[in-house]
Amino acid sequence: MKRLIKEPLIHFFLLGTLLFVLYNQVNKNDTEQDIIVDNADVEHMAELWRMQWQRPPTSEELEGLIDKYVNQEVLYREALKMNLDHNDEIVKRRLAQKMEFLGQDLSGMMAPASDENLKAYFEDHKKDFTTPYRYTLYQVIFTADNHSNPVEQAKAVLKEYGASDVQGMQGKGDTFLLDYALEGTDAFYLNREFGAHFTKQLETLATGQWVGPIASGYGVHLVYIASKNEPEIPAFETVKDAVQRDYEYKIEQESQEAILKALKDNYKVRITADNLEKATTKELAQNQ
Repeated sequence: MKRLIKEPLIHFFLLGTLLFVLYNQVNKNDTEQDIIVDNADVEHMAELWRMQWQRPPTSEELEGLIDKYVNQEVLYREALKMNLDHNDEIVKRRLAQKMEFLGQDLSGMMAPASDENLKAYFEDHKKDFTTPYRYTLYQVIFTADNHSNPVEQAKAVLKEYGASDVQGMQGKGDTFLLDYALEGTDAFYLNREFGAHFTKQLETLATGQWVGPIASGYGVHLVYIASKNEPEIPAFETVKDAVQRDYEYKIEQESQEAILKALKDNYKVRITADNLEKATTKELAQNQ
């Protein structure tokens, strides 16, 4: 025991504890010492438990949840008193997110996704919901790996077999990882697989005959378009869910920008860093 009392680490621990107690006594505020657990708190804890475990908590489990809540509240308040939140990036990020969530809640209250608002939004943004081109097509490819001049090879094959039906051309090109026949395929898929340049060329090509060559990121192709469905504006009801998602996202973004601008007007932002390029500093200053 005497040996422990003489240990410097113990002295440091006891001194730290004493300072901690004195700090709390000096900064004690009676109103801040009250930790109230009301009906809403208990219902929130119980609901979170139900969501996780698919059943309500027992009395003992609920008591444990309340103890955990009180412990967390005590540690949270003490951490604030000791300014432990100061310059903590995680805390800053979390609080900023909570402010953003408040902005989202406000936007939902100010401009709810009612049928009236959604229909007005749809009328103003119809082009965003236009269906893409849809094709049933067949393609053969000629690549630089197999031909010194794949464009000329494609032209030669088209000249010899261009009058063939879709079965007659199969196998006349190179082995390819994508299908020879692409049925009911939309432009989004073709963009992803062949590239936007390939898909754009299809829009003006004739149907019912072999045409080409047209280029993609893989090589050059001969294409037979069996059917082509032009883009069209769908009925509102068929895209209502997509309209609502877009509407709510846009309203949230506009609300966040408006709130942030209003809040930033209360601050004067000065960029004093001298390790930035002048153009960067100027751009930042203009954006504040």
